[in-house]
Amino acid sequence: MKHSVIALSLLFVSGLANAAETAAEQLKYKLARLNSYQASFQQTVTDATNKKVQEGEGYLSLKQPALFRFETISPAPNLLIGDGKTLWHYDETLEELKVYDANKEVDKTPFVLLTSSDAKLWALYNVTGEGETFAITPKDKNNPVQKLTLQFSGVGLAKMAVASQDGQTSSFEFIAMQSNVNIDTAQFKFSAPNGVDIVDLRGK
Repeated sequence: MKHSVIALSLLFVSGLANAAETAAEQLKYKLARLNSYQASFQQTVTDATNKKVQEGEGYLSLKQPALFRFETISPAPNLLIGDGKTLWHYDETLEELKVYDANKEVDKTPFVLLTSSDAKLWALYNVTGEGETFAITPKDKNNPVQKLTLQFSGVGLAKMAVASQDGQTSSFEFIAMQSNVNIDTAQFKFSAPNGVDIVDLRGK
């Protein structure tokens, strides 16, 4: 009987591993079909008690491989751009630009999985779900993002939710979605306006 219980336990654990692998492969397949994507979004931020603390709106653009542009226009203008090598974070209100080495930042957010098929990067995260909805959680418990949830509609993304360590959850509902359209790669580069304070963190 003892051996039967052990055998069943091993089968159960093996089944969980296979399910996780299947979920990751399903998500990779969906993202591989999304060569480019752009949409506007409505954002809602809730705290740990699910109380709404902020609303906003903005735009998201993705292009394979490794290109993304995330721009909020309210409640405050903010811009995050990545081209696979450099990551630019421009805070228009503070007139400050922070420049990062993208390769040093990729393990800090599962968001980069949207435009990457790097096996080493995917190995840092667990993926669950199937069909149209998937959850990505980092294996590193100190990651500032605790869970990224993606919900698809056809080829494109319909909704996204980001749960952070502080208990807040940012939910995004995408509208005016366009999948696999031509997007100028110039959108994924950034030149600082005159007078902006530039903090270059690439060597840090």
